[in-house]
Amino acid sequence: MRRFGFSTGALAKGDFRRALQQSLDAGDDAVEYSALREEEFEPLANYLPERGTGPFAHVAFHAPSHPKPENEAKIVETLKTLVETLGVWVVAHPDSIRTFRLWRNLGEHLCIENMDHRKPIGRSADELAVVFRELPRAKLCFDIGHAHEMDRSMSMGYEILKRFRDRVVQIHASEVSDKCEHRAFSASSAAAFARLSPFLPQDATIILETVVPEAGAAEQMAKAQQIFENAADAPNGHA
Repeated sequence: MRRFGFSTGALAKGDFRRALQQSLDAGDDAVEYSALREEEFEPLANYLPERGTGPFAHVAFHAPSHPKPENEAKIVETLKTLVETLGVWVVAHPDSIRTFRLWRNLGEHLCIENMDHRKPIGRSADELAVVFRELPRAKLCFDIGHAHEMDRSMSMGYEILKRFRDRVVQIHASEVSDKCEHRAFSASSAAAFARLSPFLPQDATIILETVVPEAGAAEQMAKAQQIFENAADAPNGHA
């Protein structure tokens, strides 16, 4: 059985405590604590050592997407402490990394996320290869919505999985619009994701980033389970 959960940023933007309570009430077995905005980082980084990560089988922490250059070393050091004490996975955007030697200290607990068309790097398999040469132990957070936004045929997403499937530990799932807005699954995105789902590792955790009202979270979870849980695992990630 796959593990499923939500990003706190999708459930309640800027209010991780409220989002966490929703996840606990729903009985989710995974969570991603989101600090995409740098001002969210310190409160969340202080909360987790004091209160723990909760009863989740999989816990990730999304690092800030646009940190100030002068704060990079402090942020990485804080993340390293969370990794060592709480065992969290750290999700990072490749364009937010300025000093690779700092991020190498996170080892295999660092998950690089593939990007949408707005970003200068990390969008394709070739661009990810450049990042992984600098971070050879890093894993991959495969954002299937970003892959779909880049190429609606999912060929670019398939190429990423073909080359880096063994690095995938987590999947971000949502529909991503042409304006790069995360939103609920539509019939077309669900069908596209289902086609690629057999090539995803069965032990990779699904983290939903579908931005919906609180009342719609359960429906999105059920839809995600329908898309991802029922697909057979393709041997070695190949058709």
